[in-house]
Amino acid sequence: MNYFELFGLPIGFQVDTQKLRAAFMEIQKASHPDKFAQGNPEEQEAALEQSSLANKGYTLLNQKERILPYVLEILGVLTPDEKYALEPSFLMEMMEYNEAWMDAEDATAKQVIINQVEQIKNELYAPIQTYMEMDQIDSISQEAMLQIKSYYYKKKYLDRILEDFHH
Repeated sequence: MNYFELFGLPIGFQVDTQKLRAAFMEIQKASHPDKFAQGNPEEQEAALEQSSLANKGYTLLNQKERILPYVLEILGVLTPDEKYALEPSFLMEMMEYNEAWMDAEDATAKQVIINQVEQIKNELYAPIQTYMEMDQIDSISQEAMLQIKSYYYKKKYLDRILEDFHH
């Protein structure tokens, strides 16, 4: 069972946080350990596991950055610890930005590079934006899912570069 199923929500890149919270509260109410204080050890353990699972799911689905890879994992498009190979042309372009950053002589030059990298992120997002705003993924093709996966890994790479630039 995935967290979307647990909370009775459709699998999507957007989560209705009100429905999520309501479902979370129902699960917590139904599985609260105090309700099972007089129960047998198996019932207490099951309630504790359900409560723990709900906590983990609620935390994950409330973090927009974690929903994308989670959905891709559920669909089998992405595997944990996958060694995804970014296109050489993308890596070369990033190397050029890193070199430009090292050669930048002042804050203004560095800000220009940051803006350019942010612009690349925006350009990568534009073709998949419609998909990312969907609260159900049923109509998204496998080809589009692979495009979303590519975006995810490139965005991760760009976020790392930007973090380095800001330190």
